[in-house]
Amino acid sequence: MMAETWIRPVPVVTAESEVFYSGLKERRFLVPRCRSCDAYNWTPYPACRSCQSMDLEWVEVSGRGTIYTFTEIHVGARPFTTDGPYIWAFAQLEEGPRPLIVMGNLIGVGPEEIQIGMPVSIGYHDIPGHDLTMYHFEPTTDATSDGAEG
Repeated sequence: MMAETWIRPVPVVTAESEVFYSGLKERRFLVPRCRSCDAYNWTPYPACRSCQSMDLEWVEVSGRGTIYTFTEIHVGARPFTTDGPYIWAFAQLEEGPRPLIVMGNLIGVGPEEIQIGMPVSIGYHDIPGHDLTMYHFEPTTDATSDGAEG
């Protein structure tokens, strides 16, 4: 059996992003949190988007959330043309107080099954041939749900 060859672009890990990608290798999803107002900030930025403080720290979050919105992509840009159809989703993670919305690929569910508010969690996959781990979303059961549908 041949090992999978990765032909898609991979992110360039910089000094600023190294802590994030190191966390992914450890199967931990890290985001910047403001030490001044406790707001989580995604995507990473040099200052807090709530109070503009530059006193940020990388912290692990739960990785649990719900689908905020999504789209089904049938023909992606090169070199993703053979991947379609696939689901690109925005999920609102459970941390707050400011909404923490992260985007990524949603796997393990067909487009006809996806609903806004559907519970998901972050999963991880190693990139063949690279010392790199990436994340995606996976459907999950929400043990804390009250059963109400939105």
